Amino acid sequence: MPSIFDSRWFLVALAFLAITGCRARTIPATATPASGGAGAAETGDVGGGSQAKLRMLIVGKGEHVFEVSGIAKTAAEELAMRPKDDPAWQGRFAVYALADQKASIEGRPAMAGSYSLDEGRLRFTPRYPPEPGVIYRAVYRPSEAASKEQAAGLTADFEIPALRETPPTEITAVYPSRDKLPENQLKFYLHFSAPMSRGEAYEHVRLLDAAGRPIELPFLELGEELWDGDFRRFTLFFDPGRIKRGLKPREEVGPALEEGKHYTLVVDRAWRDAAGRPLAGEFRKSFDVGPPDDAPPDPAAWKLRLPAADSRQPLRVEFPESLDHALLGRLLNVERAGEAVPGEISIVNDEMLWQFMPRDAWRAGSYQLVVGTALEDLGGNSVGRPFEVDELKPVTSDVAKEFVRVPFEVP
Repeated sequence: MPSIFDSRWFLVALAFLAITGCRARTIPATATPASGGAGAAETGDVGGGSQAKLRMLIVGKGEHVFEVSGIAKTAAEELAMRPKDDPAWQGRFAVYALADQKASIEGRPAMAGSYSLDEGRLRFTPRYPPEPGVIYRAVYRPSEAASKEQAAGLTADFEIPALRETPPTEITAVYPSRDKLPENQLKFYLHFSAPMSRGEAYEHVRLLDAAGRPIELPFLELGEELWDGDFRRFTLFFDPGRIKRGLKPREEVGPALEEGKHYTLVVDRAWRDAAGRPLAGEFRKSFDVGPPDDAPPDPAAWKLRLPAADSRQPLRVEFPESLDHALLGRLLNVERAGEAVPGEISIVNDEMLWQFMPRDAWRAGSYQLVVGTALEDLGGNSVGRPFEVDELKPVTSDVAKEFVRVPFEVP
């Protein structure tokens, strides 16, 4: 019996993580002594013929650093000779946390952190990340100055805007949407109204039986959680070892779902969104379980409801069973003369109806519905290939094809 990871569903399911950042607001900075005075720019002549500039940057995964660039060569050489823990680094470049712009830095300790120097750029990385709504005053004091006024250096204030109040994140949809699922149901898609945190998904999902008792380890817990690029859709797989017949986990523990029984998927509200807030409330999806589905989807059994020429009526494709919601959104397309027809897709009726609304009116003539053979039903059976593959029997030739095409005419 092949490994459970030989199945094509696992390759299709893998998603890639995307990293998002934020922007910081720069309050008009001063090129004047820190004790006060009217200034106008972030850049100033701080001696030695240099034009220094203060900035706050976002690097890596949202990490903030403060930077002064364009410092004099002599100042850079002086610092480069000192150990990184030498107080001289903070004496030259320091950042202070203030309640507002009117506050003074006199008697206030500078923020703790680390320093680096590279090609005339002096950077300070705070030990603790800056917080929204706090004023951060960066002060650069050069080792040399052309005048007494410039000896106090360059000062700039920065602020990360406070987070806007937004409604709590909630689950907006769970697919499959139907309330009766096959015994070999492969996965759920959980859709959220805002980006979610990562690394704790499996702590907040449970499967209960009809008596409210938790089912033991029904889901496949992956080290790399399966999110879409916006972190708004999470893919939750059932353990395939408890789906495929003949595998040891199913024989020893039994299937996660059993025909004729009732279950409830529970997502608790302690799951945090990307801003660290809990969900608006607990989510529950109750469903009954029917017999396993071992038959692959067959485009020849689909019904096409054709639009009229010179109209923007939708093309409707009706399936005899519910299909995978996410895959339906990208593996069905319409072509004319080998060119994709632009338009919008909608998936309704418990994922048993796919509709295509063209951007422009239909023209009379020949079209093709292009179907990716990786399209699956709820049991993980793909076009031309069942999820439960008998290695001793030949697989249909359609498996080798990436797409199949269903021709139709617009009258």
